[in-house]
Amino acid sequence: MQIFLTGATGFLGKNFLNLALKNNYKIFVLTRKKKKLKKNKNLIWLHGSLEDNWFKELKRSKILVHFAAAGVADDDPVKTYDTNIFKSQNLLETAIKAKCKRWVIISSSAEYGNSNKKKYFSKTTNRLPNTNYGLSKAIFSDVCADLSYKNNCKARIMKLFFVYGRGENKKRLYPSLIHSINKKKNFYLKNPYETRDFSNVNFVSKSILDALKFEKNKFKNSQIWHISEGKQKLIKDFAMSVIRNKKSSINLIYKKQKKTFNHISDKKSLWKI
Repeated sequence: MQIFLTGATGFLGKNFLNLALKNNYKIFVLTRKKKKLKKNKNLIWLHGSLEDNWFKELKRSKILVHFAAAGVADDDPVKTYDTNIFKSQNLLETAIKAKCKRWVIISSSAEYGNSNKKKYFSKTTNRLPNTNYGLSKAIFSDVCADLSYKNNCKARIMKLFFVYGRGENKKRLYPSLIHSINKKKNFYLKNPYETRDFSNVNFVSKSILDALKFEKNKFKNSQIWHISEGKQKLIKDFAMSVIRNKKSSINLIYKKQKKTFNHISDKKSLWKI
């Protein structure tokens, strides 16, 4: 099966690409980079941007898998909204013209912001995003649903919870902690008493690959799923589990929190392999 993939040089997209190639998918990969690109007989690199005309390649593709996004690590509002909404919408409109009408859209639990008054987020939780990234992803999810309805497409919107693993941005929790372990330095932990859904990037890649099976969990135009291993932990407990796994003796340094926040998916909303 031929797929059209964006965002394959990022943390999540790169892991997904490697897994898809192992499963013999043929892939058009859109990227702005031109150096040190992976070579494979089932892989064709396309150099350019989301707003370029990829009609011919989308015409040959059965599924569009859209990882590309801005604003996760660099909160530039102009770039974030332009990439995550306008340029991404342009890509979907080209896909519609090319009759590539099956989409797997990678979104984020950042859409929900701090909106949950209950313990868990569900697919129907009212969204109140509190970052430019979260708001841009929420708007684009609505754009996807609207376009799929008006053009008889199938949009599967996958909202990812906290993902960690090799290749992650070095400023984030897991790689920062690994760096401290390697340097044998104690680690200062922010928000130690928040509870999050922690998922390894390998699990997330497998889930997204499984979501390409459109005969599974059949639907008409659009549907939303959460991706998480369902391993809810306090941030401090997650950090301690990493330290123990690495057989390190470093200490965590943190202050007690008066307020805690749970960022967890309910089980009914989870995509199951």
